[in-house]
Amino acid sequence: MKKRTFEVDICSDSQSSLDAHASLSIVEQNRYFHTNNGFRLPLGIYNVSASRVCEKITRLSSNIERYIRAGNVLLPINRNQELMQETIDYLELTLYAAAEHVDDVISIAAGFFPTKGKAKKDQGYKKLEKAIKEHKKFIATGANYLKHKQSRIRMFSMEFRQGGVTGSLHGYFFEGVENGTVCPDPTIHKGQDVFSITTLVWEALYLVLNLSKDLADFLRASVKIPAGSANIQFPRLSQAVIAAVRLPIYTFGEEHPFARSALRIKSRNNDYSELDSGLYGSIENRWSKDVKVSFGQVISRFEGDGVTKSFRFAQPKSVSFQHWE
Repeated sequence: MKKRTFEVDICSDSQSSLDAHASLSIVEQNRYFHTNNGFRLPLGIYNVSASRVCEKITRLSSNIERYIRAGNVLLPINRNQELMQETIDYLELTLYAAAEHVDDVISIAAGFFPTKGKAKKDQGYKKLEKAIKEHKKFIATGANYLKHKQSRIRMFSMEFRQGGVTGSLHGYFFEGVENGTVCPDPTIHKGQDVFSITTLVWEALYLVLNLSKDLADFLRASVKIPAGSANIQFPRLSQAVIAAVRLPIYTFGEEHPFARSALRIKSRNNDYSELDSGLYGSIENRWSKDVKVSFGQVISRFEGDGVTKSFRFAQPKSVSFQHWE
C-alpha cells in the first residue's frame, strides 16, 4: 500500500483536516437512507464518532504525559498507582472508541444503499471494506482481546540514559496465560512481548486519518460526491494531534505508524508553542542521533489473584527511538 501523507492545521479555528468532512457536508438528502433506518444524518454520525475517538486520544496523551513526568526513574512512578491505573483506563477507552469508529464509518457507507446486500455488490464499498480491514488490524485486535477474552492491560517500564538525560520508557501488554504461567498473551504478542504506549496514540490517530480518506474516496467513487473543501471546523483533531506530538516517540520492536503514513503539521498563524512539552524525545526536544543509549531497570506489572504462582515478565524485542524530520 502506498504511503500516505496527511496535513493537519493545529490552529483552533482552522478548517477541518479530515477529508471526509468535505464530502459529507455537501451530501444531498436524496442520496442516503440513514434517517429511514433510524440513524442520524451521515455527517452527524461522523462528527459524533470522530469527536469521541479524538477526545479519548487527547485524554490518553495527557495522562501519558503526566505519567512520564511522575519520575525519570521507576521508583517514584511505582508509588503513583492511581495515575498508572488512570492511564490504563484511557488505553482501554481509546482502543474501544477507535474500534467503534471503524463500525461507524462502515455504517455511514452502508447507509448510502437501500440494503446491505446492494452495498456489498458495489465496487467502491468493497474497496472501502478492504482498506478498513487493513487499517484497523492493530486496534481491532486489541479491542477484541479486551472485550471477548477478558484480557487485561498491564504496564511495562524501562529506565534509559542518553548522555546526561535519564528517563523511563513505558509500554503495555495484554495479559494472558500459557501453560499455567501468567505472561504477555502468547497469541496477540507472538514474539513481541510489549508495545509502546505512545505508539498506540499514533495508531489511533492514523486510524482516524486513514478512515477519513477511505470514506472520502468511497463517497466520490460510489455516491458521486465531488471533491471540495469543507467549511467545517473540527478542533478535536487539532487537540489530539497537539497532545500526541508532545510525547516522546519510540517503539519496543513493533512497527510505528510513521512507517506507513507521514504527517505534516502546520499552523496558519505560525504558532507552534503548544507542541513544546519539554519531554525528551518529543518534537521540540528530540532524541539525539549521535549519543549512545544505555538501559537500566525493567519492570513488568501484574495483578495477583491469590492462586497463581508462576509469572513470566515481558521482554521487549528491541528499543527504537523514532525521529521527527
